[in-house]
Amino acid sequence: MATVLIIYPGSVHFRQEQMARHRALLAELGIRTVLADDFVQDSDREVFDDVVALPPCDRVVEGWRVLERWLDAHAVDAVLAQSEPAIFLGALAARKIGRPGIGVEAALLCVSKFLCRRELERARVPQPRFRLARDAQDVRAFAADAGYPVVLKATASALGRLVTLVGSAQEVDAAVALVRAGLGDSTDILRLREFGRCTGIDLGYDPANEFLVESFARGAPVETDGIVVGGEPRSFGVTEQILMKPPLFFIEGYLLPADRPQTELDEIERVSDAALAALGVSDTGYSIEMKLDGGKASVIEVNGRLGWDEGFGDLFEVVTGSQPGFLCLQLALGARPGFERRRDVRCAVAYQSTCVDGVVRRVPSPGELAAIERTGARAGLAVHLDERTYAPPHPDATPHLAWVLVTDPTSSRAAYARAHEAVERLQFEIEPAQA
Repeated sequence: MATVLIIYPGSVHFRQEQMARHRALLAELGIRTVLADDFVQDSDREVFDDVVALPPCDRVVEGWRVLERWLDAHAVDAVLAQSEPAIFLGALAARKIGRPGIGVEAALLCVSKFLCRRELERARVPQPRFRLARDAQDVRAFAADAGYPVVLKATASALGRLVTLVGSAQEVDAAVALVRAGLGDSTDILRLREFGRCTGIDLGYDPANEFLVESFARGAPVETDGIVVGGEPRSFGVTEQILMKPPLFFIEGYLLPADRPQTELDEIERVSDAALAALGVSDTGYSIEMKLDGGKASVIEVNGRLGWDEGFGDLFEVVTGSQPGFLCLQLALGARPGFERRRDVRCAVAYQSTCVDGVVRRVPSPGELAAIERTGARAGLAVHLDERTYAPPHPDATPHLAWVLVTDPTSSRAAYARAHEAVERLQFEIEPAQA
């Protein structure tokens, strides 16, 4: 029987739903699962074979101390770490037990946006112009040469949080103040700094006081997702993103595959593969955000783990026939998983979102979700009763409420239109938070 350590796999609802869904298959394969998380519930013991209580993910030094002691006392055959909070501890754990997983250096390059940009620049991978900044003067100096608009962002991968669009010189002071105020509270920044302490790696800059300023990349937002087997990328396809209107940068939908000419899809895949090679990413899932402008692709962000939006696994399963998480499980166990991408189907997932600071007081009933699924779609919730929602730029802002996935024989965009119409029919009530 193989034992798999699963680190920070998401919310209680998500991880228990996923385990219940795949428990019979895991048992058939002789796989024993161990949950390592900072929020362990008694109900987790009903779906996982064992649990390890970790501190919050930003306390990497303490977390690795706990996990390393546990690994010294227990035999583990694989490490599954496919969330943003898990990537650092996952890399350290995989290295310790000598099993497949993203390397420590590659994990750092994927999390630190600045170090990633510098490495991509060395490899001449197309990307926006950038520089490290400390204050408004640095931003104005960059914009004087590169032009407005510019984008400010934290130097740690933060799932769209603290990304701020600056359209003119008059907006610089307020935007810089907003970003700098968020750096001190960002768990993503804390996690990055702690990883440097834990590994003894000198980041070469101070992520709590420095941030990135970049040229605004024009064009269509697209991404690639897949797994890297050894050093070989195996893509699920090119996905087109539907974004909220600026100044926000959250996702409202995905189209798979993107409704674009094959020459453009080939260009996107070429740049994606070059980025993975430049950063030395191997033996993990990946998700790379890009812009496509005039037939040329440029890299916005490289993630050395699977995409983490709700409904993503179902979206890619339509095309590949496998859940991405299961492919990563096989990879972690030392297999070389493969799949065939279907060319005869188009699909899309749409989200209902909120930017309200409040508490969820009503969610759609199982009957409402079932009514949507009777049309041939798939539907799911991203929040639950009494859950807190946050307005951007709060570091915990995650706006998705629900998702709907629709397939279409000819057009991903047509699938998205139907998915969007369906998800917007779902009824939520959010009570504004008390000031």
